[in-house]
Amino acid sequence: MKLWHVGGDCPSVVPQQKLDLESRLEEWLQQDIGLISDALLVIAQQVPTAYGGFIDLLAIDPVGNLVILELKRDMTPRDIVAQVLDYAVWVQDLSHESIEELANAFLKGKSLAQSFREKFQSELPDVLNERHRMYIVASSLDSATERIVKYLSETHDVDINVATFTYFKTAEGELLGRSLLLDEADVQTRAESKSKRKPRRSWEELRGLAEQHGVLELYDKALSELHPVFDGMYRTQSNVALVGYMGENKARNTIISIYPEASSAERGLALLVYLDRVCEYFSIPEEEVMRIFGPSAKDAETWNPDSTWFFNEQRLDDLINRLSKSEQN
Repeated sequence: MKLWHVGGDCPSVVPQQKLDLESRLEEWLQQDIGLISDALLVIAQQVPTAYGGFIDLLAIDPVGNLVILELKRDMTPRDIVAQVLDYAVWVQDLSHESIEELANAFLKGKSLAQSFREKFQSELPDVLNERHRMYIVASSLDSATERIVKYLSETHDVDINVATFTYFKTAEGELLGRSLLLDEADVQTRAESKSKRKPRRSWEELRGLAEQHGVLELYDKALSELHPVFDGMYRTQSNVALVGYMGENKARNTIISIYPEASSAERGLALLVYLDRVCEYFSIPEEEVMRIFGPSAKDAETWNPDSTWFFNEQRLDDLINRLSKSEQN
């Protein structure tokens, strides 16, 4: 990147200055992610992953996709690219619930839903993290990193780019320049064309699964009679989530998820239940909640069998009546 100062008979080059940029860039980006893109909201910093290491910054875009930003610092091209890809492996499996927990802990008194609304002037999408993006952030770009990133993007349609920052100092003040290795629109178009993420199912598809698994009446009853006692309801690829706004920040939390595909006519309707949230949201003592639910179904085909129960008509009626009673009070 070069800058010229326009004055006199001919523009003059503004010389680049050396500065320990990468020790400052993370904080600058945390304070103003517009240095990369105005269409991002930072939701976490120094995020520990299950594989070791910490993601420098994690952001979200206006459609609910996650964005990893990793500073190159003094790492080799091979190391920084391998690291950001390793982080992406972990990020791709983050649930809506996990994303909200990370964001609510970082956003200083605001919920993710509130911050998203203020930033993008729209409601937080019901489905988050259908895709993800990666940025390597550097103060200079070596040819090896450039080759690797171009190869991943242009040959394998990986949504990855490099943002390079350059520092200039003039008599009038300091300047910071930014350039992107690849055209953003081209990168995203290629990545979207090859995306293997499953879209969320429609209401009709989820209801069809309930009918296919012999629990249509239970499914319809649960949606129609449980929905009114919660703050909202949304669908994902595998379930219907019943949500409530909880805590001082009024953060949106999934309290019960209905899994039609994990259900069966023999066992009943599969519900994944966050028992601690049921206690808090409905002000029901833990002992009473445990009596209502009993032992969980350890072999249920949900993401967390330890928190899953099967409900026949009688048990579902008991649950609806108990939660409705708390709501009325």
